[in-house]
Amino acid sequence: MQKRELQAIIDSQPSVSANTFLVGALYVVAWILFVAFLILGAGLFLESLLHYKIFLGWVSEQLNFALNEEQRWKIATSFGLMSLFLSAVFLGVIFLCRMVLNRNRFIIEIDEWIYTNLKEIKNKPTTSKTKVRR
Repeated sequence: MQKRELQAIIDSQPSVSANTFLVGALYVVAWILFVAFLILGAGLFLESLLHYKIFLGWVSEQLNFALNEEQRWKIATSFGLMSLFLSAVFLGVIFLCRMVLNRNRFIIEIDEWIYTNLKEIKNKPTTSKTKVRR
């Protein structure tokens, strides 16, 4: 592999890198929040469109207050939209984390390839020009 080919491969990859452990943790948390907000948004939209009492019926029982149909529809629609928006945001976070994790894996593979294939780097002893006295 020539230096130009190696540079072309490096240039074709996304230019973002970060700590793999932190990005991996953010990736897992983003998946959990994405699924939670997607289920919540879908449930609230089902509640507003089909007049089911999935979430708001339980919440109103726990807080001991009654909601009429118009209030229930407004609350379910607004929180449903907000939940779907947040799920879209976390889907974007998942995409960005995946891009960073792919870039980090690529950097590690390139480093391993360089150390195993370039003779200038491989097993080059370092010599000191000054003598150490004991």
